[in-house]
Amino acid sequence: MKNLKFSRLFAAVTFVAILALAGCKQPEDTSVSSLIGTWVEASTYGNSYYKITSTTFENYGDTYESYAGNALTVVEDTEDSGRIFIKYTKSYESTNTQPTGDDAATWTYSPANPAWGTAESWYRYSTTAPDVGKWYAISYKDLTANSIKISGAAGTKTSCDTLEEAKTEFTVDNGYFSYYSACAKQ
Repeated sequence: MKNLKFSRLFAAVTFVAILALAGCKQPEDTSVSSLIGTWVEASTYGNSYYKITSTTFENYGDTYESYAGNALTVVEDTEDSGRIFIKYTKSYESTNTQPTGDDAATWTYSPANPAWGTAESWYRYSTTAPDVGKWYAISYKDLTANSIKISGAAGTKTSCDTLEEAKTEFTVDNGYFSYYSACAKQ
């Protein structure tokens, strides 16, 4: 009889605990939820898009494709600014040798520009680029419900092997974020 009373008591306590847990709403990560959506930078040269989900980030344009990543991690600096870290799933690659073979058509030609000090080259964004699988950062600031300023990291490094390394390397203080695109939420 003692075991029966214990069993009933255990069942009742378990039931109440399950109801209590089911009624609890988990706190939402506001840093991610306020970033989610498609952000557009309008330009006379064509629109640029930044599509953010709770786990992915993608950049593309009306007339071009660009980089993308998953494993999205947000580090807030202030209420309306911070950095988004992604693990590249699609990244930039270039070559100074004209591509041949089956995938030659996937490359875009870039002529030499002596004024900029650049040589003739070919580039593309692909899932086989050397940075794929490594970490990258995007800085954001002035975040509101309808607008944001976004800057992809540009500097000496194009990616990092670990998230911790990327958090240390890709900072405003290290000079990686100088130009911000002013975007509106679509």
